[in-house]
Amino acid sequence: MDSLNRHEQLLRVFHLIDILCAARQPLSAVEMKEMLRERGVIEEMSDKNIRRDIDFLQKFGYALRPTEKLSSRGRQVKAWALEVGRGRRDLATPPVSLPELFSLAVARDFLMPLAGTFYWRGISQLLGRVERIATPELLEYVGRHKEGLVVHPRPAAAKYPARVLGAINRAIRNSQELAIRYTSLSDESPRTQRIEPEALVLYHGSIYVAAYRAPNSRRKVGSSTAASEAVRFFKLDRVADARVSARKFTPRERSVETLLADSITIYRSDAPPRKYRIRISASRARWAQEKPFHPRQKIRPEANGDIILDIDRAWDEEMIPHLLGLADCAEVLEPADVRERMLAIAQGIAAKYAAKGAVLKTR
Repeated sequence: MDSLNRHEQLLRVFHLIDILCAARQPLSAVEMKEMLRERGVIEEMSDKNIRRDIDFLQKFGYALRPTEKLSSRGRQVKAWALEVGRGRRDLATPPVSLPELFSLAVARDFLMPLAGTFYWRGISQLLGRVERIATPELLEYVGRHKEGLVVHPRPAAAKYPARVLGAINRAIRNSQELAIRYTSLSDESPRTQRIEPEALVLYHGSIYVAAYRAPNSRRKVGSSTAASEAVRFFKLDRVADARVSARKFTPRERSVETLLADSITIYRSDAPPRKYRIRISASRARWAQEKPFHPRQKIRPEANGDIILDIDRAWDEEMIPHLLGLADCAEVLEPADVRERMLAIAQGIAAKYAAKGAVLKTR
């Protein structure tokens, strides 16, 4: 079974479990398909696929009892019912309490970056249960008392076109190349890029497409094509259009989540990461430990309250801006060339302020 069928089947069976748990009578294949269609899970599918889904559920311990019932046309058709307490698992419809629903409703601002994605549909359906359970007066009361929880900065509402998101999700699920019209910070207008998308990454309230450049988009060195294996992150706000290609690709063995374990942000480089050793002054030591400064840092306290951060894998272009943000509270001990770069940057900053001060005095 290819990745497309696996992902589609998992989506269907989770909905089928919900449908069968709520059903008060056995359901035929036609009825199950209609309910899946109403939920927006499928458009069309065969009875054969429904039977495969039933076999799948039975294989994983769900006790489905086959029977027969009269169809809307008066014919005897095969139907299935979920037997609670039979088979390898005791099943019951999962309860969602009103306090749980209200907690989700109050915390929805945390989830707003997902607005417009297919994940948001399920979140919205769950939030919709609040309005069916609670009175308008109670909802208003909850809204007034939500002030105790502040999300700052507040994420923007849905801002991603459904068609673009749909294309990206299909390409990720099916491991298909994607052609995007993308405007980078250095571009004045969108240009087409072909990518191999691996995942959507939620970072600081925005969604990024984690992808590798497709072979025909990789840089050429001399007469050969250099395979740029560094993952890239394309901010979804800058994607004007996305179209799925028929060309398939093989997903990388290392997941995007594993790759990001070496990063402070979502930066990756073609260059190999390097070892850093940094002294943080006592005044910012606690901040560097709590934040933390780097996800894989090792901390060595010193007698005067300073700490030494040992970081085995980091990139210069990601580390230097963060180090500059700490001003004189951070000192690069290693690598030596980065220490020299920091000195040159500091001298350049000092020269600008000295020149500015001289200008102000003459006015």
